[in-house]
Amino acid sequence: MPDRQVRLLHDVRSVSMGTGPTREEVRYSGITIHRIDGGAVVGQTWIPFGPAPTYADDEALLTAWHAALDWSRSPTDTPSA
Repeated sequence: MPDRQVRLLHDVRSVSMGTGPTREEVRYSGITIHRIDGGAVVGQTWIPFGPAPTYADDEALLTAWHAALDWSRSPTDTPSA
């Protein structure tokens, strides 16, 4: 198994806003790109997307994925995010 890996995971994140009876939770779908070195997660990048992903969403994901793949091929680099 390679020392460095890149994994993409569909994920949902939650953010709580307010307190008490006015507290509200907002959920966001997205992709988490994990950078793994020697079996441990050493970095991650979160790319949110809406219910109807746009061209800009696709471009953001591809840009982050490309950067992670470059990192996986360069054993002396450190994760940027």
